Amino acid sequence: MIRYCAPQLLQPGHPLHGKAVDVTVEGGRIVAIQPASGKAAAGSDVDLAGQWISAGWWDGQVDFRDPGTERAEGLERGLAAAAQGGFTRVAPVASTVPCRDQPSEVLALLHRTAAAVCGIIPVAALSVGAKGQQLSEAFALKDAGVRAFSDDGPIERPELLRRALEYHQPSGLPVFSAAHDPHFQPDGVMHEGAMSTALGLAGTSGESEVLRIGRELDILQYTGGRLHFPIITTAAGLQAVLAAKGRGLKVTCGTTVHHLCWTNEDLDGFNSDLKLTPPLRTREDRDALRTAALNGGLDVIVSDHRPRTPEEHDVDFLVVAPGIAGIHAVGPALIGALSDHGASSEEVLRALHTVLVSGPRSLFGAEDHNLGLLEGKPAEFTVFSPDSGTLPTSQSKAPNTVYSAESPQLKGGVSGVVTAQGSHWNH
Repeated sequence: MIRYCAPQLLQPGHPLHGKAVDVTVEGGRIVAIQPASGKAAAGSDVDLAGQWISAGWWDGQVDFRDPGTERAEGLERGLAAAAQGGFTRVAPVASTVPCRDQPSEVLALLHRTAAAVCGIIPVAALSVGAKGQQLSEAFALKDAGVRAFSDDGPIERPELLRRALEYHQPSGLPVFSAAHDPHFQPDGVMHEGAMSTALGLAGTSGESEVLRIGRELDILQYTGGRLHFPIITTAAGLQAVLAAKGRGLKVTCGTTVHHLCWTNEDLDGFNSDLKLTPPLRTREDRDALRTAALNGGLDVIVSDHRPRTPEEHDVDFLVVAPGIAGIHAVGPALIGALSDHGASSEEVLRALHTVLVSGPRSLFGAEDHNLGLLEGKPAEFTVFSPDSGTLPTSQSKAPNTVYSAESPQLKGGVSGVVTAQGSHWNH
């Protein structure tokens, strides 16, 4: 039996929300959540005074390049970096090589990670081979444990999306579609604007996002079902999704923590570390996303962890593979971005709970997504500080980790995670 002593509970709606508690764990399950009785006493007690505790954070989109390009990351290192970042479960994209479109591949992934502190939320390819032609075997994949379907990119054929939404509607599982039309400005490598012009680079405007969102929402209106946009980057795209929610459509959306921290202006000097797909947008877009994170307009925030090999990273801007391997820094980056936006400590904590705890659980169909920590349930929680902390050196071996202890936009830090499989502490 282990007693985690005196952290403040982040669980809106719980009678002890915001108060210091003792959480007792035995056999991988929470056996008691009680008002704090004092500092750690027994040898097995863990003193967490001054920290906060919440149900475990979930990351709805990561890529560990495994199988296919394990040299860039691999499951073991990726999950270690995720635990550093405070995540107790992550959803690896299915666009591996081979892609995850068969029940056997899902079961193999779950078997490989069964003992890891950070667990897996299985996502399967929407189409066979992620080629966008024929739907994968939805019900067999659901029986294997799949919680969502995504080809990790835009769905090019409207017919495929229509059939997917209809076919998956009885299961209640969401269909992911990237909010980007790659044919509108196919040569773009960053946001279209004054900075792309100054750098002499082809741009991708926000219209490419709005066009695709509009098409997908029209199809959703026709078919019904559940649709999710993993990464929204523009104020206009966000407004389109919020309007659809207001009409009663079952649509959700998220963005990356990077789009809350940076803008296209930060690519000045050909800063390839911040080359992303979809790209960083304007300050106005960033501020709209920050506001949406605070008021519930965004359902989730993801790391979109994309490790690269040196050959993909240490090259000219035009050929650098886009992406950031920043899963270890999501919490401090999120807290820092929302604090910079003028949010109070209470507002920041509530937003963090929405986009990292309850929102992802709702997206992936967890029955207890609003319950959080609960006596009798498996131990799965994250311990963090919203004010003080040191960012650990990432366990990722990728050269594009970007965030470090010197990054000015970070605030607070993760102390560690506890799951039924064990614990990880950032000491």
